[in-house]
Amino acid sequence: MVKAEKENNRRCFNRYRKRCSGYLSKETDILKVEIVDYSFDGVGVILNHFSQINKGDTVLIECEELSLHAESSVQWLSQTHSGLRMGLHKYKPVGGSLRDYRLSDIFIGLQRSLKTGILKIGSGSITKKIYIKNGYIVFASSNQAEDQLGDILLRKGKITHEVIDLSSKLVRTTGKKLGAILVELAAITPKELFRTVNNQVAQIIESCISLHRGDFEFQQGPLPSDEVITLRVSAGNLIFRAAKMPACIERAKDCLSLPGGTLLSFSKHSLDFFRDIVFDDNERRIISYIDDKVSLGEIISLSGLDESRVRRTIAALLITSLVEVVEGNTAQEDVKAEDVTHRHVPAPDLLEKIEQMERKLATLDYYTMLGVEESATDDEIRSAFHQLAKELHPDRHFCIEEPTREKLHSIFAQITNAYSVLSKPQKRKEYDCVASSGSMDTSRIDLARKRFDEGRDEYRRKAFAKAAQSFAQAAYLDQSTAAYHFHYGLTLAKLDEPKKAQEALAKAYSLDPQNDNILAELGHIYLILGFPLRAKSNFMKALHLNGFNERAKEGITKVP
Repeated sequence: MVKAEKENNRRCFNRYRKRCSGYLSKETDILKVEIVDYSFDGVGVILNHFSQINKGDTVLIECEELSLHAESSVQWLSQTHSGLRMGLHKYKPVGGSLRDYRLSDIFIGLQRSLKTGILKIGSGSITKKIYIKNGYIVFASSNQAEDQLGDILLRKGKITHEVIDLSSKLVRTTGKKLGAILVELAAITPKELFRTVNNQVAQIIESCISLHRGDFEFQQGPLPSDEVITLRVSAGNLIFRAAKMPACIERAKDCLSLPGGTLLSFSKHSLDFFRDIVFDDNERRIISYIDDKVSLGEIISLSGLDESRVRRTIAALLITSLVEVVEGNTAQEDVKAEDVTHRHVPAPDLLEKIEQMERKLATLDYYTMLGVEESATDDEIRSAFHQLAKELHPDRHFCIEEPTREKLHSIFAQITNAYSVLSKPQKRKEYDCVASSGSMDTSRIDLARKRFDEGRDEYRRKAFAKAAQSFAQAAYLDQSTAAYHFHYGLTLAKLDEPKKAQEALAKAYSLDPQNDNILAELGHIYLILGFPLRAKSNFMKALHLNGFNERAKEGITKVP
């Protein structure tokens, strides 16, 4: 169970191994711990002496060497020969130093967690911003002259100094953006503007990835609509290209100097994020020889290419986490070279299956959801869940467009809930008793209430992941009670899953449209998702129902 929870904690953001000292505070106790690994949103520590710390507790973890100061929850515990091993999850991951993190890993994690906000990168006088909406990079800006739109167009010979002087004056007098002015002056076409802005964003992102020193900070929240031109940037290609730049390769000397006997395999964690990378023929050749039984030296020999070229390509693949070094009995998870080099197009039958499952989701019992009989053994239930995870896990289908991808997230969340119940003997027994009634009778309602009460206890202890499961099960068992959906939405917001939170709160609102608290919380979620007008409408409705609603008042002040 510990292994599964640790894997879940790593799912979005890459984890780095590092041993250093830190301090863990719980209420009035301050304990010295050894940090063994860390990520953007989590920390792994070992406590060498006895302490009353339990799963779900809230603690403060601090480490000067990692510039770490974060309130966190205890996700899992395991007693080892070195002491008590703990996995901590930060409630509000913010940022860190570029010496401790790779920006490519941060981009991957933000996309996987579907976050919206601004990633600020600073190094000395340099300040750059990457705008991210629902996990995708949509824009970038910089205070460096060489990154400005006008300078880029000048360097490309698309406009003259006279044109840039005139357009700059018009920007100051009219308040319009430079690109819009240039199009109005017929200095460039709309198509040229779009292409240049895409190149500008690519240039900024590549320069960020190659930075050696500096800090980054992620500010989650709605994007300023007056600053952003929404694009759909191929982050995979940008990160891979940047990883091959001299400045970035120089930082990866450990990757360049791997022993010839090193074994490599493809990483299942980043495969879908990099589906759209375009490889040249030599890179394809190198990738075709990667196998967890073929050494780096053999890859160099088989490729017939210059050793330095092969090592640079392998270093770029390692930096982007497409490839990882095999350690111990690491399995390749059935990822093959053709999976990496060929763009994946979802099969029509998969898309149809998602649509059908989404339509029937509310009517399916847990056994049908997993595709097993009610008499299924624990092993059969476990096997069925793992098979569904291989087929329907959202991490495997980044190529699927919205809103189908949203439906896939909803389906897999329900599949996970079903497995979490049927894999635990007591919960399965309770569920079977309710299911045998065949309808929404008293026993089913009572069980939903029990799950809801468990969720509230877990929520008060800030064990938000467990609370979300309990509230989801309550809402599934009794879909007519707004409070269950409302609390599920609140918990999803705590877990930084705003899109899922919006769906749950919207369901609660449909059941109880006169509830000002639901409207207020839904407004805050719309702010996070970048819909200020919807947010304002919800806050105003909430205040109309209850002029003293503090959450609605607070929200009104945040509407841009």
